[in-house]
Amino acid sequence: MANLIITRAIATRARIKRDHLGEARPTDAPLGNWYVTFLPMAERNAFVYMSSRTQLSFLMLEGERLTPEKLFISLVRGISLVLELAGYPEHVRERVMNGYRSVAFARASDLSQLGVLTNCALDYEGFIEQDGGLNRCSFDQLVIEMNARPSKKLGFSTPLEETAKALGVLPNKSFKPTPLRGAA
Repeated sequence: MANLIITRAIATRARIKRDHLGEARPTDAPLGNWYVTFLPMAERNAFVYMSSRTQLSFLMLEGERLTPEKLFISLVRGISLVLELAGYPEHVRERVMNGYRSVAFARASDLSQLGVLTNCALDYEGFIEQDGGLNRCSFDQLVIEMNARPSKKLGFSTPLEETAKALGVLPNKSFKPTPLRGAA
């Protein structure tokens, strides 16, 4: 079982008592455990999710009041969408999603991973502001750009390359995003 590791801000927002959260445990899920943090924005609040194993990340916007169930649903939808956007075939996406049929909530305690997550969230915020705000930016392009950036923590490979390795496929150096179904 994988863990969704939540920051204090997320626990507060979802009304999850910190003493009800355990320690994150290692997982066999293909992309590892996931972290999520809160990103307050001027127009609308957002949540940044990041894989502990590959640093693959995505952004979800806040809708209704946050609950543990909505955190889980956002995680599953987000992983599926970012893998589709990266061009993975359905059978690969299904194999990945099998590792996330259920998750345990855990408290964030790894300061190194929290630093990477915080920097990731700040980078998303910067890209959104640079593009003119949430209403004007292209979320598909934003996710692509974030996951195509080399990371020192990954030995200067990208989250997309690390994800390809974790899934046992060759990394695509000429990454071309695949438009999501129904997107114009």
